[in-house]
Amino acid sequence: VVLIPMSCRTFYLEPPTRCALVIFAMLIINLGNVMPIFCTALFVPVLGTLCAVLGEGRSVKATSTLLVGNVFNSTSFMVLGALVINGIFTKCGLEKRFMQLLLGTFSLEGPLFLLFLIMGGTLLCSVLYSGSLVLLAALGSVLEERVKGRTLPPNAAKRILLGVAFCANAGSTVLPISSPVTLITISMLTDFGYDIPINTWVAIALPVVLGTMVLCWIMLLVRYPVEKVDKAILDASQHTIDTTDNIEITDWHMIFLGVGFLAVLGITIYATQLEPIIGHSACLSLGVVVVVFGSGFMSKEEFCGLDWDILALVGGTNVVAFLVRETGLGVEMADFTVSTGIVEMMPYHGLVAVMVAISMIASTFLQHSITGVLLMPLIVAVGIKLQAAETTAILVAIAVPFGMGMPYSSMDNVLSHRTSFLLGRRSAELKGRDWHIAGGWTSVAGGSLVLTLGYQIALMYYKLPPPVWVVKGMTPAALLPKVVVENIKNIQDGGVTWPLGFVNISAFTQVTAPSFAGSVRQRAAPRLRRRRQGGKTSAAEDEILRADAAPTTQ
Repeated sequence: VVLIPMSCRTFYLEPPTRCALVIFAMLIINLGNVMPIFCTALFVPVLGTLCAVLGEGRSVKATSTLLVGNVFNSTSFMVLGALVINGIFTKCGLEKRFMQLLLGTFSLEGPLFLLFLIMGGTLLCSVLYSGSLVLLAALGSVLEERVKGRTLPPNAAKRILLGVAFCANAGSTVLPISSPVTLITISMLTDFGYDIPINTWVAIALPVVLGTMVLCWIMLLVRYPVEKVDKAILDASQHTIDTTDNIEITDWHMIFLGVGFLAVLGITIYATQLEPIIGHSACLSLGVVVVVFGSGFMSKEEFCGLDWDILALVGGTNVVAFLVRETGLGVEMADFTVSTGIVEMMPYHGLVAVMVAISMIASTFLQHSITGVLLMPLIVAVGIKLQAAETTAILVAIAVPFGMGMPYSSMDNVLSHRTSFLLGRRSAELKGRDWHIAGGWTSVAGGSLVLTLGYQIALMYYKLPPPVWVVKGMTPAALLPKVVVENIKNIQDGGVTWPLGFVNISAFTQVTAPSFAGSVRQRAAPRLRRRRQGGKTSAAEDEILRADAAPTTQ
């Protein structure tokens, strides 16, 4: 990593190459566990300045000013508001009341408890950061007591812990403010000039997530069957479950609980309708921060205890997105991707499948947050090149948290894995094989639903883009540098060549279908002539030959 700035300065590398080296350095730092990921994110503007990533034409001070100035944007303040809303719900003890409701209604080892835990946990984790942490904190003592007392079968404990991890991962995709990956995606799309309505995101993500969790529930029941527990033992153990640790809900709590729910609705579902009143959702987020802490409902100590590492992570990603566009790396990576022979012949659905598969494999082995920081800027650039930025970004962002096949794939997996070792029985401990099989199966189910159900819903909101061979030689305006305009000369096309009429596949067909059909006839004619000489052509192939022989009219 130390050699990268020296190489950039010594060999006078082009800005796109320098940007690629900065991203590579981030990958090396994270793989080596040199520092926490939020520190790596904050290191991006420092490393970019040392590498003179914007080119030698910009002074060190000018480069650093631009990079540091892009750490925070409107999305960053939405993150701050989401953190405070998370604090409100935690202070009111929603997760504890949810767990007490389940424990008082269903048997801990029963299938219905697992179902409602997974489905309810998914929705709860969509508005709570570190959702698995609060769920395990509320459930951990009960599990430990029952497992040590041998009144809860080990398989029941395993599937509960796996269910908590999986529902927390899946719940982090339901809203754009649910996790670092979704926040990173929204931030980058905003930076490139694309605004995604929150209700559109939820309409695509929620059916995929709920469908995956139902399949996950069935898999856990089949994979971890539970033998019947003696009723006398079960009745005795029920009396040992402590559900009396309540947080007293005062009128003050109820008021701010309502503020939290209204803020979630205002930031997500009704953001567009509230624009004439409050403007950007970031203003509403800041208003929530002012009301909650200004009223004294939450203290200064609780303010300091917010998950500031998430804000730092999103800030570093903002800088990466800025670099990808302003250095021209986004254009070069997108051009390289679509110019590959195999890619050029693939339909858009196939390209999305490849990107989803690569992202899920990366998130399984590199963790979700790292994948979001390193891959999503390039995924968004390719999506813009394909004229399908929204569909591509949403589907891949939903797929990233479904990479669950390793104990370390996400912090939710790590917490469940560690909790299993605190239960006091070796047979209840989660092994790597549990994650490989259960997590791998859930990943396959989630990825399949993203590419089928999620893809079809996305096409209801965003039209199918033109074929790859059409967009190959075109540079969308969103990918061009807007600040460091001198880097435009490094882009092959040197300007915008995107036809303004190509807004969807129907417009593309109206413009290019006649010439495309002619080119197909020209390429097919020699082969068909050889087939006709052997008497093997069909009536349709004879028609193609007659059309090819006819004079072309312009």
